[in-house]
Amino acid sequence: MSKTFRTLAAGAAVALASFAAVAAGKYPFDPVSMVVPYPAGGVGDTTGRIFSDAMGKPLDTHVVVENVGGAAGAIGAAKVLNAQPDGSIFFQGSQNELILAPMINHAIRYKATDFQAVQPVTVTPLVLMTRADLPASNVAEFVELARKRGEKQSLTYGTTGVGSLYHLVTARLGKAADIPLTHVPYKGGAPIIQDLIGGQIDFTIIAYQTSMKDLADQGRVKILAIFSKDNKPRSLADMPSISDTPVFHDFDYASYVGYYVKKGTSPGIVQQLNTALGKALQDPGVIRKIEADGRSVLKPGSVADAEAFYDGEIRKYDEIVKTLNLTFE
Repeated sequence: MSKTFRTLAAGAAVALASFAAVAAGKYPFDPVSMVVPYPAGGVGDTTGRIFSDAMGKPLDTHVVVENVGGAAGAIGAAKVLNAQPDGSIFFQGSQNELILAPMINHAIRYKATDFQAVQPVTVTPLVLMTRADLPASNVAEFVELARKRGEKQSLTYGTTGVGSLYHLVTARLGKAADIPLTHVPYKGGAPIIQDLIGGQIDFTIIAYQTSMKDLADQGRVKILAIFSKDNKPRSLADMPSISDTPVFHDFDYASYVGYYVKKGTSPGIVQQLNTALGKALQDPGVIRKIEADGRSVLKPGSVADAEAFYDGEIRKYDEIVKTLNLTFE
């Protein structure tokens, strides 16, 4: 028997065993892979490890975090979509990887609707943060300054990449207030904060972390507003919402992280994952760890709730992308 034939036969045997396990109601496999589309050590990785531990117990299996970075999360997403829809692998994602990347980047071949939502789990507010010496102490003064600076000396802002949630929200902010802004893309949040502290850029709209409040308290940056109307972490309870400024009255944005499977996964498997995540969301240890960094844990919901939320987010950003006409190759 040739080596190639043996390899193919072994692969077929594994596939048949997986199919038989699902057919016999033996899901979940051991282990189950959670794809986190970013390198180890970041906020996304930390979230994955918190939930992998907590949901492994009710599933009675090992949930292993698999870091698959690259292409702003698209490589990790593609890995899940290229696998069988048998629940052996699922995806941790936000609007960036699931919705915006395929809408804006024509090189990405998958669509948001290729995924099924299982359970949204966390929400992170966005904040408008400026360099410490920017001559603006509130949103109205920020807009006035941007108008005075004009096109030739427009305010510069950093984001984690072209087509990201933060790029989209800032572009919409500029359009709503009719102010010119210059985009400076970065490869991550840490260098944005470094350059903001150093005065290389004027401002950023970014996912909030409690360390940012510490920087503001030390006078190294300024936080002018939060982009959530109601969902404010305790450390920013008194922070004004961007929507308090009339020109931004309908602005309400946050970064939502959830878990997703490939469309076509068995409803029974989706329900098992949903139930396990629902129990994790009620785990006091999970709540404590997530809230320690300025994020919030969402309340458990049904699969139908998750799908309705995901569909709403797709419609929301599809409308914005079309309005701004943001696309790139």
